[in-house]
Amino acid sequence: MSTNSSTTEPTVDMTAVRQLVDRAVKAAVPADQMTTRKIRPESDYGFPEPQPLAGLQAALAVTRLAQNQAYTFAKGLRGEGASWDEIADLLEIEWSADYVQRERAFELVAGPVSSYGYDRYVFFTCGGPRGCGQRVTDRGPFNGYPSDNEDGHAEGCRRLAAEVEAYQRAQDELEHHEQVMEEALPLVTDNFGKETVQRVRYVQSHGGRYRGWSTSETLAVALVLRDDEQLAAVGYASHQEALRRIMSGMSTPPRDPAEWLATVRAAATGLRD
Repeated sequence: MSTNSSTTEPTVDMTAVRQLVDRAVKAAVPADQMTTRKIRPESDYGFPEPQPLAGLQAALAVTRLAQNQAYTFAKGLRGEGASWDEIADLLEIEWSADYVQRERAFELVAGPVSSYGYDRYVFFTCGGPRGCGQRVTDRGPFNGYPSDNEDGHAEGCRRLAAEVEAYQRAQDELEHHEQVMEEALPLVTDNFGKETVQRVRYVQSHGGRYRGWSTSETLAVALVLRDDEQLAAVGYASHQEALRRIMSGMSTPPRDPAEWLATVRAAATGLRD
């Protein structure tokens, strides 16, 4: 199941949402804490409006309830087959050095740890086209292997089997990339190339964040990652133009710039052109 928010069409009528929130906040404020806001001081017409403190308290209460409702729907998505990575994306959980995004998504959806134990759980019915229909206990994406995280699937559950297969495929791909990086790294012999490898790995491990590098350094990282958005932000419309800029700043540019870039990409990401 794919629920990436970057590809999911918006289904929310924001005008209707604003009207509903406005009504909900006003409904939560006691009558004696409402005031009238006039269009103009001399006008006889005005609109009922909460006093600032009461309005703030009501808006925060509405926010908390709406957030809890969002987590309820997230559990429903988990039941339909969405991964915690996909749910983290839909919840717009940003990268942080303090947590893994998919683990943070699970913690928010599961809620606080029970006073009777130290573990969090999410319960869902295994649904979707491959679901077995059984009640499942999800302990979160802390152990990589799906079977270690979920209890309750029926024997031979096709959904669980697909998750295990996808996990194993991802592990095999990771091992292949690590092997490619290990083989390619000794082939990067120039200092700028070696530094680019380190910068690319920094961006990969920091949620796509670039540091305050020079234009050529930023361009090199963006080219390795094929990050067209970053290239455009620096003012370069094409890969060829960016590569020429990088080469012009190198004291001893490589004879084959394209091959140099491919080698640095392999050493930094494990991807071969």
